Amino acid sequence: MNGRYTAIIILFLSFLLFPSAVMAEEWVPVGIDQTAVRITYAVVSGDGAYGAFVGNAGIMMLTADGAECWRIPDRRYRSLSLSGDGAVLAAGGDGILVMHQNTTVLAALKTKNCVNDLAITADGSRIAVALDDETLHLYSPKGDLVWSVDTVDDLISVAICPDGTYIVGGTSAGNVVFFSDAGEERWTYGLSRKPVTAVALSDNARTIAAASADGTVALLSRAGSLLWSGSAPRAGGVAVTADGATVAIADQKGIRFIQRDGTSEGQITTGDASVATAMDGSGRRILLTDGTRIKGFITKNTGPTEEAPLIERVPEETVSTIATAHTQSPPVDTPVSTGTPFPIFPVVAALIISARYVVRRL
Repeated sequence: MNGRYTAIIILFLSFLLFPSAVMAEEWVPVGIDQTAVRITYAVVSGDGAYGAFVGNAGIMMLTADGAECWRIPDRRYRSLSLSGDGAVLAAGGDGILVMHQNTTVLAALKTKNCVNDLAITADGSRIAVALDDETLHLYSPKGDLVWSVDTVDDLISVAICPDGTYIVGGTSAGNVVFFSDAGEERWTYGLSRKPVTAVALSDNARTIAAASADGTVALLSRAGSLLWSGSAPRAGGVAVTADGATVAIADQKGIRFIQRDGTSEGQITTGDASVATAMDGSGRRILLTDGTRIKGFITKNTGPTEEAPLIERVPEETVSTIATAHTQSPPVDTPVSTGTPFPIFPVVAALIISARYVVRRL
């Protein structure tokens, strides 16, 4: 067999034997809704069963496939957080609202200053609240103040570990600040000269993600050391899986997925700049909004050893009886690949062999 056919066979076998690893994961749309209202914030419960949005029409609670559970037309709130199972929702704005999934109000607090952001633990037992007066507070779901500390600058974004052991905040001066569960400041990292608009962290703070208003993005360790830095034009939020292995970064083109060392894991191209995004703890479900439309995606394993998971629906009896049903089923479109369609390294190897053959012939 001459060199030309050898090179062709190697090139062909590279597609069959060495497929790209990220091709096994694809993202399938599970809900696209034109809300006709302005949306400013998005969250997902840790188990992926529920999502919630807040905007000028109030607060909306959704099931994983985009069906609306209920809507509260209260415009006083601008930020949201959900417990791990979605049983407890906390909202912040002109005060603090804590409510059960069935819409029972657990606490409604008036605050002297506006709430810039808040975050709730997985079990719903603690709520970290950043106020517009250079203070950070920790509350119980009943509204009892656990502690309060002064911060050097206003925290405009905040996140808390699922178990509540650590809190991270993004300041108006462009810093990322790391706190213990007692409110003790452990370290500060200078991210940008612009406000840090989004922060997220994994279990035990193994991986911390932060994005600023100028699109600077960084991944940090629990000790405050830099793992990776990059840019995301018009950054619309960051999210981290519970194990800290994967980070989602929303920008003007869609959502990028990277490992904690910055290695790419693919992307979802939406063509719309996201103003808010959220991901469940497993990294299987994503919700995002461009400000008016709600989009949801679920990973679908297309490998030969595991059947692709079906879109899960929450039993009807778990949805509040006061809810307004979402009457139209969300469309399921063709899966969007998160990986390159070509296995790069085998192809390059085949091209090198082909080139060497051509040189010898010349």
